[in-house]
Amino acid sequence: MRMNTLSTSRRLAGCALALFASLQLAACGGGGSAPPPATPSASLANAATGPNVVAVSIRQLETNPNTITANTPYVSVTVCDANNNCQTIPDVMVDTGSAGLRLFASKVSLNLPGIPSGNGALAACAQFASGYAWGSMHLAIVRMGGETSTTAIPVQFMNDSARPAAPSTCAAQGTNFAARFAPVANGILGISNFIHDCGASCTASTPASERPAMYYACGNDTCIQTSAELSQQGTNPISTFPVDNNGSILSLPALPLPGGAISATGTLTFGIGTQANNALPAGAQLFPIGQDAYISGMIDGVAGRGFIDSGSNGYFLDLDSSVTRCTPDNPSSWYCPSNPVALSVQLAGTSTAQTLLIGNASAMFNTQFTALPALAGTAAIANFADLGLPFFYGRPIATGLEGTNPNAPDGYWAL
Repeated sequence: MRMNTLSTSRRLAGCALALFASLQLAACGGGGSAPPPATPSASLANAATGPNVVAVSIRQLETNPNTITANTPYVSVTVCDANNNCQTIPDVMVDTGSAGLRLFASKVSLNLPGIPSGNGALAACAQFASGYAWGSMHLAIVRMGGETSTTAIPVQFMNDSARPAAPSTCAAQGTNFAARFAPVANGILGISNFIHDCGASCTASTPASERPAMYYACGNDTCIQTSAELSQQGTNPISTFPVDNNGSILSLPALPLPGGAISATGTLTFGIGTQANNALPAGAQLFPIGQDAYISGMIDGVAGRGFIDSGSNGYFLDLDSSVTRCTPDNPSSWYCPSNPVALSVQLAGTSTAQTLLIGNASAMFNTQFTALPALAGTAAIANFADLGLPFFYGRPIATGLEGTNPNAPDGYWAL
């Protein structure tokens, strides 16, 4: 894969929007312990089964009942050491917009080995659009369902108190993303189109002056920016599975529009076309991505670009002033039209447009439902579309890994 700093930043940008949306939901009056109204949970009909399938749930975070989240897809991930001592971490967010497994250090009791670097140990400053996630790098065998990585892979422990504080060059990336994300999930399962979270941009083959401030060697209470070879970088676990290693398919049920449901359950299936249970749906179209992970298209008839990202818990769009923003009491970064607004998104290479429905965020937050198919917020970039988790409801979406399809060398989406 040909890398550059721009593509590195993009790989981790998706989760930043998920964080922003979830925390704003709590600030909008979504927090508190009052139970939501009784309504059925939505389940996926004819869900795939098998050792390469794990359950995905969109629900209230079990380990933190005081923060109501929205459109946050959770799975359980097991990490093991070389002696087969294992720990299962629940409530890890599935993120098709970043690469690598990142767990909060406070949630991991297993003693997993660190990764040596220089005269110390390797640490990472994962760079998101809204800030950074600082933490140490460790080696772990990763298991999900019946799939196990063929070797121990680098995993980040976010907010690791055993390491020095984030150096100034890391903190300069913005706010402390990991600290703000802690109430939302126990970690991030990054299963994007990319195998590594930085790639060649962070290796020794790239001049130090051109590397992003992402990897550091920490020793004697000091962390110095360094390079990290591919074998040391945050790694998409799917790429290390023995067979089902070319991508994944996230399938979620269709939900009532615009209100949604109290919760929803679906599946994450590993591999694309490697077994009988992970063939692409009939009529599915493949959309190759560029090196920056974007795809072009039309947003309500206007040329634009964007990406598909389960780690963003709403649609994030730059819409004109005719679509009402929420009031300051329900932050204006969300859309609050008095009546639902239908938009069309047509991805490049197809004559068929996808219809998006934008609902009133304030009304949705007041229900305290966790599965909201019409939730949308603003984007700072003109003619840009972040097709977040609402885009996944009712349409299975495959995320193809780079290097696995000759027609899409940098990776692809298929739906």
